[in-house]
Amino acid sequence: MSMSAIPTKFVSLVPTNGNQFSGSKGTKVIFELEPSLGYVKGRDSYLVLKVLNNDTSDRGRTMFNNMAGVSSLISRVDIYSLKTGQHLETMENYNMWAAIENQYFYDDKTNIQSLQGVGIDCYANDIDSSGDEVPTVPQTRHVNDCVLSPVDATGNPVYNYRVFTTPLKAGIFRWWDDEKLCPVLNLLGLRIEITLEDPKVALLPMSVVSDDGHVIAIGKDQVGMDALDATGAGTDDFVELAPTGGLTDPVANCGFAVGNSITIQGTGGADEIRTITAISTTGITTGAVKVSFTGVLPAALTAIKVKLTNDNRAYKVEPEFRVLQVMPQDMGGAMGGIDYEFTTYDMYFDTLFASQRKHQVDIPTVQSRALAIMSMFHDPSGEQGNRFSTLFTGASPKVLKLDSVQYFIKGRLQPVRAYNPKPLKEKIISEHELVKALTTINKEPQDLGQSDQYNLNDYTNTYVVARELARGNYFFDLTDAEPQIRLGFDGVRETSPGSGSFTNYQVSTWVWSKRVVVADPQQGIRVIL
Repeated sequence: MSMSAIPTKFVSLVPTNGNQFSGSKGTKVIFELEPSLGYVKGRDSYLVLKVLNNDTSDRGRTMFNNMAGVSSLISRVDIYSLKTGQHLETMENYNMWAAIENQYFYDDKTNIQSLQGVGIDCYANDIDSSGDEVPTVPQTRHVNDCVLSPVDATGNPVYNYRVFTTPLKAGIFRWWDDEKLCPVLNLLGLRIEITLEDPKVALLPMSVVSDDGHVIAIGKDQVGMDALDATGAGTDDFVELAPTGGLTDPVANCGFAVGNSITIQGTGGADEIRTITAISTTGITTGAVKVSFTGVLPAALTAIKVKLTNDNRAYKVEPEFRVLQVMPQDMGGAMGGIDYEFTTYDMYFDTLFASQRKHQVDIPTVQSRALAIMSMFHDPSGEQGNRFSTLFTGASPKVLKLDSVQYFIKGRLQPVRAYNPKPLKEKIISEHELVKALTTINKEPQDLGQSDQYNLNDYTNTYVVARELARGNYFFDLTDAEPQIRLGFDGVRETSPGSGSFTNYQVSTWVWSKRVVVADPQQGIRVIL
């Protein structure tokens, strides 16, 4: 008996509220999936995002966050039934979770680098030779990291739209479940609202990291290029001498572009603001870069350093949603009642004050089909950082001074004994708890951190504290469980080690659960949590 293949085709959808969007916090992109689509294969459907570096005023060179890639642009996703308006799912901090997935769920990251714009170093922290944590920084010497902001051989910007593709990682499309067709017909269509992220969170100014590890931080608040060889007082250029070994393609790698407004700092005079007019190699030494600018240097200015004067990070995006429509040959009974189950998360937020040595994170969830709880910590004051965003990097136990983790759920302590997640204490227990929790959402962790050089004993992926609640086909009722995370600390939280200034942290908690959408022709659509 012969069997014919089920007919499928891709349907390209454009937003109903426009074609081109200037990135700003809160801007919405709306897609509408009509019931006539019938059934769609959600995990094979994907977003096409054409993105432009739109810093036209200052010609700043920017890149995506190295862990989240193009998903950096998506702050939140809300999904509703199109015809009834019934709310089905909300994914807050979508880009934060995308960064965690990219770190933990992919061993070979080549594919997501080429498709989603993820950086070469897709992890949160490096550990230097002294044992200190250093957040990873996207690097101009890696082509994958700087595709949004190419320059020609003379430093002139040649910015253009760049196309990226990424799945829409939504529970309604069973991203965290075994694959099953999404019944758009029975749900009376879908309205998907994508909220864009602030460009100063989604994008990072380019920094230079040479082949020998010499770092040149480019940004408004960061000292920029080390002008090691100023060509003399009263000149209109300076030379950046490459460190030992030189740079490859040094003009592209210098982090600046023609048109940048720069602040020139030095001893013996006030800061000078200039505009870059040309960038070229000098021929003086291998890898040297000469930067020319308007005006001249004051005669007394020495020990010159340079930084960007302005921070005008901006982007435009042209979105498209390509949906894989599936048309079963037997559509009989398609409009009958249906119970559609999928895994998704709800987010809860708490503040961890800098001076607290004991803290209880209360989670006011009422989910009756819970699977796992996961939390991460970040310093909200660093979300718009020049070299990295704390929204994606988070904070490790070493930075948090965290030395005790224990859950209290339904009147019971879990585990029975609190564990110390610090690297040289009980890191293995912390990672084991996380692996179990991630497995409950049908995702097997492939990468627990970067292990080169000094990193093996430390947390290099974004630190997540987690607890598995159920496994297999089971779930846990949190309706009256009043869950808490009980945390202990051996010190206060400084903005940086030894700084003497202190900062509060935000605790972001994902509660993962099964959700059931009941679609009934007589009673309409309702959601069971």
